[in-house]
Amino acid sequence: MKILQGGAPKCGNLWLYQIIQQVLERSGQPASSFIQRQPIYEIAKTWELNYPTQASIDVLDITDLQYSYRISSIFRMPVESIKDYVAQTDHVWTHSPVCKRSGELFSLFDKKVYIVRDPRDRAISASKYYTSDYMLKYYPQEETDPKRYLEKHFDALLLEWVWHVYDHLRYSREHHIHIAFYEGFLLDFQQELGRLLDYLEVTLSEQERADLQHAMSFATMKSKNPKHLKKGQSGYWMGQLTEKQAEQADIIAGPLIRLLGYPACKGQPMSYRTEPPHQDFEALKQELIASQQPLYQE
Repeated sequence: MKILQGGAPKCGNLWLYQIIQQVLERSGQPASSFIQRQPIYEIAKTWELNYPTQASIDVLDITDLQYSYRISSIFRMPVESIKDYVAQTDHVWTHSPVCKRSGELFSLFDKKVYIVRDPRDRAISASKYYTSDYMLKYYPQEETDPKRYLEKHFDALLLEWVWHVYDHLRYSREHHIHIAFYEGFLLDFQQELGRLLDYLEVTLSEQERADLQHAMSFATMKSKNPKHLKKGQSGYWMGQLTEKQAEQADIIAGPLIRLLGYPACKGQPMSYRTEPPHQDFEALKQELIASQQPLYQE
């Protein structure tokens, strides 16, 4: 079984990767790796990366012009033949948005899993990550304070999330993409795991599922990846965003936030949608554009 997982940065991608790896391992399905066959792999294992297993993960970047494989922010090489690449791996991670090559790529994988996270929490998490010591080492920038970074880049972080998520939702039915929720794994792990297992057509015993949950608890994951994983919370935007930022988030992402069942405003309990939306996506696109129109009038 060949699995492609996607998600905008800082939406729980590492957590999803480890969960899928655990599912494959516990169901007796060995996962081959492209990167672990490359000469750079042994060298990369000696690098000071963001988390211990980073060098071993098949990460793929996709643009209209090129496929490329990479190791973190340090190493990147073009993929000469995407079919040959996919033949040598069973589980690939990508942060790339949908582009002209996405349809071709989706067709090469048996299963596609896309993880979603509340964009307001994601924006806060991203601002902390982009100003971390690790990222500043490879992508130095003037702004090193996460709060000020968030203030400067809040709109851009929200817009990135909106169109990344919108396009994957739009293609989810055509390409049979499973939509997973970060909040689901955090708040009701077994329910979210059950949805994933049903999609992957994998059966695990109750004990195997309980053991997997313990192995993949946020506390366990954070102890192994302290630099990459921080709090593991949902809804903390309610206490950290200003009223203006919360209003701006509704302007930029409100229609998609409501479609996904996330809280519309501060003070509401955390919620999320567990069934794929049946939506007129062209109408949703026009609603998003209309909602965002004030941004272009300022």
